[in-house]
Amino acid sequence: MSRAALLPPVLLGLVVLLLAQMVGLAASALWGIPVPGVVLGILLLVLLGILRPTRAVVRAAEPAATPLLAHLQLLFVPPCVGIILELRTLAENALPLALAVGGSFLVPLIVSGMVLQALLRRQDRRRGAEAPA
Repeated sequence: MSRAALLPPVLLGLVVLLLAQMVGLAASALWGIPVPGVVLGILLLVLLGILRPTRAVVRAAEPAATPLLAHLQLLFVPPCVGIILELRTLAENALPLALAVGGSFLVPLIVSGMVLQALLRRQDRRRGAEAPA
């Protein structure tokens, strides 16, 4: 029996989540990737969940992830406090922030719509070519 099997499921899940985060932070620092290490850790977990041999690793994280997700609203308290503390700075930079948030919403929305339209036109052309004349 492995040592990991001796750990309580929630503790094993926390170990998996923290290891994924640490690997992401290390990768970000070592390779100078301009992506937060936490995001890389999440991508690692997603990749592990997609690959059949490593799905058990992601399942092991589930007992710890479920309670965290149930109380996700508590994780928003520190950023909210930071927003209140930096309200003056946010007000001074309201226009650039609004443009950044609006642009990061509109640009992907427009690009997604254009890609969808192109794919639908392509699908219509293929169906038209398959139809007997």
